[in-house]
This record gives sequence, C-alpha cells and structure tokens, in this order.
Amino acid sequence: MKKAILLTFLLNCGIGISQTEFPFYEQIAFDFYQSTIIDSFPSKKKIKVYPYVMDFHPPRTGFYNPICLGISWKSKTQFKELESYLETQLNIDSDRFELDFSNLDKKKFKIKRNGNGTYPKLQITAPHKEINGTERIFVNIHITNKYLYETYHIEFNDKGKIINWCRTYDEVIRTY
Repeated sequence: MKKAILLTFLLNCGIGISQTEFPFYEQIAFDFYQSTIIDSFPSKKKIKVYPYVMDFHPPRTGFYNPICLGISWKSKTQFKELESYLETQLNIDSDRFELDFSNLDKKKFKIKRNGNGTYPKLQITAPHKEINGTERIFVNIHITNKYLYETYHIEFNDKGKIINWCRTYDEVIRTY
C-alpha cells in the first residue's frame, strides 16, 4: 500500500531533473531584423540566409562586444556562450536546429542550403552572456557584403524579449 501511495504521489508531483527551456534566440533576432531593422538599413541585393545551425552560426570568433549598447568591456572574452543552449541546439531533433522561414520576405532574402554563396550573407551568433554580469543575453547578426561588414547587436532579457539593439559597421576602402 505504501508503494502505491508513494508511486501516485511521485507521478502526480513529478520528479526528475528539469531542463531549462530557452527561447530560440536566433529566430527571434532574425524575425526582428526582418520586420524592423532591414527597412532602416536596406540592402541593394537579396540577402542570403541559411536555415541550419551549422551554416547560420559564424565561426566561434564571430561574437563582437556590443559597445554601442553601453557594454564597455575591454575584450569579448568577458562573454561566454550559453553552453547548455548550444548542446540542445546541436541535436537534429531540436526545435532550435533550423530557422523558420515561413514568413520570409522573398524580395529581400534568398534561402541558401549551405554556407557557400555570394554576398550579402546573413549570419547569427549563438547567444552569449556576460561572465560577471546580469542575466542579459546578446546575439549578433552579421551582414557581410563585399566591402561593408554590418553587425547588429541585439540584447534580450532571460525570457527572450528584446530589450535594445544597435548597429556597428566596418567599411573596407580599397586604394589602387
């Protein structure tokens, strides 16, 4: 009888280790870029976008310090990736493995199936947190053109709501 009561109690209350559910930061950032930012800074050509994690994430060195948001650390080593988020994201069955392009504006974007292609390209960094900071989370969106490199820094709270954003850019000037 004790076992039956204990089993009923455990099944009703739930046991086990719960996993923190993260929002899909890259999808939220892309949707925000598509709906708000791109109209302020339009591109002359269609921007190439990639649906899968391994293609839309730039190399690990692709995260830049969001100085324009008032974060004035001396280096990007003050930030770390959300490791548990990335571990779950690399599972092919994860709901954060592939971006949803069902509402994609086909006049402004072109879907590419792999990381190869011409410019301009859009890549989104994995979410990062300040090592000794608040619960704010940061994602960079990189738009790479032939001579212009734009970075949009997007700041989230821990629930996935966008708090703030800003833009930085570098321009390559060629002299002959």
